[in-house]
Amino acid sequence: MRQRIALVTGASSGIGKATAELLAANGYYVFALARRMERLEQMRCEQIEPIRLDVTDAEGIRTAVEHIIATKGRIDVLVNNAAYGQLGAIECVSIEAAHQQFEVNVFGYARCMQAVLPHMRQQKSGRIINITSILGRVPIPGFGWYAASKHVVEVLSETLRNEVMGSGIDVVVIAPGLIKTEFVPRQLALLETVAHPSVYQRLLAGVRGLLVDEPRAPGPEIIARAVLDAATAANPPVRHALPSDSKMAVMARWLLGPRVFSWAIRYLMKI
Repeated sequence: MRQRIALVTGASSGIGKATAELLAANGYYVFALARRMERLEQMRCEQIEPIRLDVTDAEGIRTAVEHIIATKGRIDVLVNNAAYGQLGAIECVSIEAAHQQFEVNVFGYARCMQAVLPHMRQQKSGRIINITSILGRVPIPGFGWYAASKHVVEVLSETLRNEVMGSGIDVVVIAPGLIKTEFVPRQLALLETVAHPSVYQRLLAGVRGLLVDEPRAPGPEIIARAVLDAATAANPPVRHALPSDSKMAVMARWLLGPRVFSWAIRYLMKI
């Protein structure tokens, strides 16, 4: 059997790193893409080839995909994972910061999808796996801009799935909840850079309170396993939320309705 080829963005840490390593351990040749080349070099092996890439760089993405096709001849799996998380009240996060969040979380995903789709269509097979967030379906105060970017990816993924149906290409969304990675500490650090008036202090305390359990959350391996399952399943799920509390949150919002669920979230956050 021919070796399967995967491209993973945001692969230098957390979910991306765990995913790249698990795919490689299961026979994939993985192109691991991220900005931090020094981290990627530590992953280099016979099955993992690092490429320095910023997903806001359209030319860099095109060059990376051309290199993959030139050296391996195909791309079987794209895992869109690179993300940027700017928390804060909608009113207080600058439009520039919000724009940057969409550049990475939305247009970065879109650039990668547009780059690989012609090759997947030509080979009549391929799988695009977009890592979103439970917040894309369950928005929470203080996470608005981040949740909005992830919701857009959910919509793009569902639309693309219908557009390429019948072409041998599958599109899967994996929506993690709270996962123990470097991402949460970086989010909290960025939150401190946003000036908020005193009226939002209870909101900020609520945001920090929701994230305080991060050290006890599951590690990124749980998401990596879901990616591997989505990449190898004959009929992958269209959307997979995990861990279990993420599935429960989606169900609770559906059962309670948006008004009651919003009240419950505000009560939980003490705002």
